Amino acid sequence: MFLSGKKSLVYVVALTLLLVFTLSACSGANSNVLRVGVDDSYPPMEFKDKNGKDTIGFDTDVAKEVAKRLGKKDVQFVSNDWTGIFDALETNKFDVIISSVSITEERQQKHSLTKPYIANKQVIVTKKANDKIKKPEDLKTAMVGSQQGTTSEDFCKDELKLSTDKYKTYPVVTQPFEDLAAGRLDAVVVDVVVAKYYLSNNKDTFKIAWESDVAEPMALCFKKKDGQLRDKVNKILDDMQADGTMKTISTKWFGEDMTKNLK
Repeated sequence: MFLSGKKSLVYVVALTLLLVFTLSACSGANSNVLRVGVDDSYPPMEFKDKNGKDTIGFDTDVAKEVAKRLGKKDVQFVSNDWTGIFDALETNKFDVIISSVSITEERQQKHSLTKPYIANKQVIVTKKANDKIKKPEDLKTAMVGSQQGTTSEDFCKDELKLSTDKYKTYPVVTQPFEDLAAGRLDAVVVDVVVAKYYLSNNKDTFKIAWESDVAEPMALCFKKKDGQLRDKVNKILDDMQADGTMKTISTKWFGEDMTKNLK
């Protein structure tokens, strides 16, 4: 088919524009914005500010610093429920999850995880007046809650083997604390980083009744195919640890350096 000069020019322009839009759509990961997936209901790691607008927290500060050292001009925090956050990563809803991702064998097989950037562990939180719960075995006769889809749930189900009538999971980590305060739960199993935040704001209400001796390292989580980007961020995490940036961010949110035991 032959086109007139005018039609040919229009055709070429249209084809050029289509190519530009196609290339732009395919190069999202190479843009100047780092898209970070977060379950931003997990204080102090990632949560909404008092106005409910901006995402703040330890992981938020880490993400901004990583993005800057990657040469990105901006960070976009994409809210996602925890139960679907890993599927959302692999379907390109965001570039990386920086949202308290504990390192597990299953996650290492399915995704590209960085080296640990903060130390964590499981704890049991009770009301301050509760003197009956002092160790995990005491939870067998208690009403216990934790967030679903987390290593806290794994601990309650797989290690403690709590019965379903004495154990309840919640989609958001703040919810079991609300039920604990109201007396609907006797204890909450949760990450120590979250527990310390709640205790700092509710010193007369809650206490840590038990703390695990087993460290639970956390990592940044990239798509399985993004191993090269993961390796680049590993170098950035090393630099942040060496120059004191991680210590500064940790002290800001926890009052202590919870990254100091990482090598």
